[in-house]
Amino acid sequence: MSPKVPYILIPALVFFFTIGSVAWAAPGGTAIVRVTTNPAYPDARLGFTGTPSGDVQLDQSGVATIRSEVDSGSHESILARIDQNLLDAGYRLTQVSCDDPASTRRSSGDLESSKARFEVEDDETVTCTFALQPSFACTCPKQGRWNVVNNTGSMACTGVVSMTTPLAASRSSGTLSVNDSCDTILAEGMSDDEADLEMRLQSDCSWLGTVGGEQDGIPMVITFRWNLENEERILGDLESTVSQQGMTCRMSRTFSLDFAN
Repeated sequence: MSPKVPYILIPALVFFFTIGSVAWAAPGGTAIVRVTTNPAYPDARLGFTGTPSGDVQLDQSGVATIRSEVDSGSHESILARIDQNLLDAGYRLTQVSCDDPASTRRSSGDLESSKARFEVEDDETVTCTFALQPSFACTCPKQGRWNVVNNTGSMACTGVVSMTTPLAASRSSGTLSVNDSCDTILAEGMSDDEADLEMRLQSDCSWLGTVGGEQDGIPMVITFRWNLENEERILGDLESTVSQQGMTCRMSRTFSLDFAN
């Protein structure tokens, strides 16, 4: 039979164990490593040591994160491994930054050592971002009005009937708007029969965009590719392949854009 605890001691014991539990609790917060690539480079893997640590794989937007629940205090996370294909594409670590400038103890990034130092306070979440981009600078086109020269193209069809139809050369003009990070261009009014076109920067410094719609009731997606000779001249091509009722038709043409003002 267990010895009985005098009733008068029970409140004191409850108070003692409550205080003891508080004393032994491990207060802390959350440390998050975030990796970004610009232009977005999906599927590559990177490895981190320290806290947080582990391997991450970039998603389709070129972003990945690691989250760790940590004690309050200092923690370091180091970028230790980068996929060779990402390095071969020219990507390098260009910035390490943290998002707690208003905290009593500020976290910081060290680009030279590829390291983030987390200063985590109780109930605080700190995110440190490792930003990678190509070591070579991609040319950014000027904003404003551009003249378009569409070269003669063709629509070649095979299947039930084989035929080739020329696409006549033409000229037009429109405007280009470039976002602040120069990874997205909006082309407006380039022709009367095409919707506005959004072009996105690729890892090789080319630009890619698509326009979808219907022509004579047939669904069609046109893919545009641009390469910049300089900030005032763009060379491009477009293509579209459509299969319908036993026929496959491929449309293609090249074109150029020159800055007007």
